[in-house]
Amino acid sequence: MIASIKDGRDWWKIEPKYSTRVLIGNWLEERKRFIKPTGKLGHSIYSTDFVCFPDHKPEQTVRRTMRKKYEGLPAQHFFTHHEEPRSRNLVSEYDDKYNRHGYDPLLPPLRTWNGRKLAWIPQKSDFPILEPPTNYGLLEHLMKKRHKKEAGMMTSVYTISYEKPPVSAFATTHVLPLHRDTF
Repeated sequence: MIASIKDGRDWWKIEPKYSTRVLIGNWLEERKRFIKPTGKLGHSIYSTDFVCFPDHKPEQTVRRTMRKKYEGLPAQHFFTHHEEPRSRNLVSEYDDKYNRHGYDPLLPPLRTWNGRKLAWIPQKSDFPILEPPTNYGLLEHLMKKRHKKEAGMMTSVYTISYEKPPVSAFATTHVLPLHRDTF
């Protein structure tokens, strides 16, 4: 049986519905046809060659976001806030609220709704409190502990942090007398 031919084309062949830029079929082989050889072959850990694309650059927005991601924060934003000294890093909000640091007997300023920022202005003050940090006495306790001198004892963070437990914490052995009647 002979297949019918319409308009000089075979009826079983399907016309392509996609443009040549759509990744269908074996697109890698089609891409390899248009790559100019650079003269060098690449090396990988499996000793196989790969094709170098010297003119390939990632998308601009991706490049920009990746650059920002790898740069990270500048050093001044890690420990400083409004250029305050580093000694105030240990002030907690608990100190500010319950220990009455920065206590102001006056009422806070009236807030108004800002339609541009969609927030109440002014919000809670972003500036740190002016009193020195209490840190619940932890800093002074640690400094005393670290600078305490003992004769004949080498001090390190390990030996200072782990103090010797009292004798009552250790297990004691009890020796029972042997009864000769049991044997």
